[in-house]
Amino acid sequence: MYETILKVLDGQIDVERAAARLGVTPRTIHRKISAYLQLGAKGFAHKSRGREALNKSDGALLAQIVWLYETRYIGYNFTHFHQKLTEVEHIKITYPVLYYALTRAGFSSPKAQKQNRKEEVHPLRKRRVCFGELVQMDASKHNWFAEEINTLHLAIDDATSKILGGHFEQEETLQGYYMLFAQILRGYGAPEEFYTDKRTVFTCSRMREAHLEKDAGTQFQMAAARFGVIEIHTTSVPQAKGRIERAFQTFQDRLISEMRTAKIASIDEANAFLPSFIADHNSRYALEANSLKNVFTAKPSEEEITMGLSVVHERTVTPGSYISFKGRYLAPYSKKERVKLKDRSKVFVLQTMKNTLYLVQGDNVYPLIDIQTQNLPTPEALNGLLYIPPKNHPWKEASYQMMLRKLRKAS
Repeated sequence: MYETILKVLDGQIDVERAAARLGVTPRTIHRKISAYLQLGAKGFAHKSRGREALNKSDGALLAQIVWLYETRYIGYNFTHFHQKLTEVEHIKITYPVLYYALTRAGFSSPKAQKQNRKEEVHPLRKRRVCFGELVQMDASKHNWFAEEINTLHLAIDDATSKILGGHFEQEETLQGYYMLFAQILRGYGAPEEFYTDKRTVFTCSRMREAHLEKDAGTQFQMAAARFGVIEIHTTSVPQAKGRIERAFQTFQDRLISEMRTAKIASIDEANAFLPSFIADHNSRYALEANSLKNVFTAKPSEEEITMGLSVVHERTVTPGSYISFKGRYLAPYSKKERVKLKDRSKVFVLQTMKNTLYLVQGDNVYPLIDIQTQNLPTPEALNGLLYIPPKNHPWKEASYQMMLRKLRKAS
């Protein structure tokens, strides 16, 4: 460049030709001419010559970063590890320097090792416009912690990609989805619609001989109806539930690593760890919901949640106005006395999330007491012991009618 600038000053070539020859703009040529006229040949020297690079990293610091990755954060993708260095270890370093240190030590990001798979293209579905308008739910069976295969039940809002709840069970079960539904109800209320896999937990059995308590699809649909969920959509195409599928990919990448760092070894520990992880996940990836219309129902009380998320059993009243339930003899009580029921009549038994039992007949709901182990309780004791649903409880509305239809179909 020095020789070219001299030729411009000597009039041998013009500024435009010099710029084209050097691959720079004419403005750069004029700036170099000005520097030469002020400083001479020194004007072409880089201003950082002789100085220590501002991004030069201490060798001991790089060694510490490699040690942390090898011992405490092994298996983390590089971006996740970079966040932990800043937020947990309080080490501030640029990502390029971290990448250089780890790759020089022989590591590569786990994400970089995943091969791109050719998948069937599925058209993108627009987000719903309201918070709580549609909630996607699914479960993922995976080696989540402690070298064990367990199942994570997860729910995500379609409009914001906000994770609304998560729960571990050993298998994908109605109980797992009930626990997940309870988290949604406590935190937000009931959504307008659910979007789920086409599995038995969400689809009603077509077998006429099926017992009601074994029909998880009917059980969940009744529970959803009690809290005002309008519809449950099901699909067998994973790509149709793209937001929940991508959430599982992120959880498998990050949650597994963080639970390993936290030495999570049991389902109880994993469920206790989930809320803080979900809160952090939402702060990073969820869209802001404050600007959207919220269509979740009002949050129900804890008693309503416990009662609403019940498993329904069919029973026949035996002579003596009691029923047999899992080897126990149970009788219904009102606030004042034992209730008389018609022999051989059909009734429903509700088993709540707290394993409290109720009997439903017509418009009436009664608590059930084991007649072999308990004496007749006093009205005061009964009121303090059990939650008595009010007369306008949803059991007497849509869900009760659904139970009746199920009984008629099986008969």
